[in-house]
Amino acid sequence: MLVFGCSVKPPFISKKKKNRSTLNQVSPNIIPKEVKSVRNISTSELVSIDRVRPSLNIEPLPEGWTVDRHPVAKWGMSLPTVLSNVLDSAQTVEYWEEVLDLPTGYKVPIKRSKVMFQIITRLTIETVELHFLNINNIYSATNHEPSHYIMDKVIRAIELKPTGFPQLTADDVIKYKYLMTYGTPREFSDGFHHYDNSKTVLKVRELDKSHVQILMNSPEVSEQLNIAIEDMYSVEGIEYQKRLLLRSIDP
Repeated sequence: MLVFGCSVKPPFISKKKKNRSTLNQVSPNIIPKEVKSVRNISTSELVSIDRVRPSLNIEPLPEGWTVDRHPVAKWGMSLPTVLSNVLDSAQTVEYWEEVLDLPTGYKVPIKRSKVMFQIITRLTIETVELHFLNINNIYSATNHEPSHYIMDKVIRAIELKPTGFPQLTADDVIKYKYLMTYGTPREFSDGFHHYDNSKTVLKVRELDKSHVQILMNSPEVSEQLNIAIEDMYSVEGIEYQKRLLLRSIDP
């Protein structure tokens, strides 16, 4: 039976205060040495924590001409092989002879050729020149077939189409397609960003706001050319060639 008007006495609560440990009451030996108070962290430490970012994955330089990161024409590849790899194989090949003047006074005829392509995409109009060199012709004039021409140089010119807003610029191409792909260039001179390794020498520059020029060549093929010239036109090379000719003369 409920009785109204009667007060119920609350349960007894002890007023005894519990002992609470404070930071000042804890022995310093209990705190690990590596733990720091937030107030003790220097500003430089905070800044370094905020700037932690994943590192860029720097890619190696291409060893020739690539399309969508797939190699189409590699250094040292023969002219017929390159033409067979290109979809538009109806391109005409231009041949010419370059005369190289040596310090010794000799003139070396260098057989060269090139083939040009134009690639049009939604954003760019690109002109590509693939250059070839006939090193075997230095050893023998009979080596004049297209199969003796090997690729040693690539010249590319990229024209940016109007993209509206935002408009892509040549500086964007260099910054995001080269500097962020291949890293810091070895040097910057004559308007070119210079990259190189044992396989490729690459130079890229901004011609104007909508045009980019890329020059690439193979140091290995260049070295092969130097060796051929040394073999045939040095003092030792000339003496060796004379001895070969003398074999056909009876004493």
